[in-house]
Amino acid sequence: MTKARGKVTRSTTPSQAYARFGEPEVEIAVWTPRPNGEPPYEQIHFIMKIPGLEDIPLIIRFKSPDTLGFFIEELTRYRKIVWPEAEAVNT
Repeated sequence: MTKARGKVTRSTTPSQAYARFGEPEVEIAVWTPRPNGEPPYEQIHFIMKIPGLEDIPLIIRFKSPDTLGFFIEELTRYRKIVWPEAEAVNT
């Protein structure tokens, strides 16, 4: 039997954590299985690169309109909670 290295204390109380990074680089792209990159496109990729961690990007792959729609609806809901006076984005 190995000796414990130290005492582990866990809390069920949530707390905020902070990490300071520069502004992330965000890219949104379509994906196709074809090697030449031509349609038909099958996925949408949301890619975020954090300064200092560029070689480990966060990639979210949306493989259906339902998952993308859910993500957009949740972001919109939280946007209204955090910035209730913000104007709608015009495209």
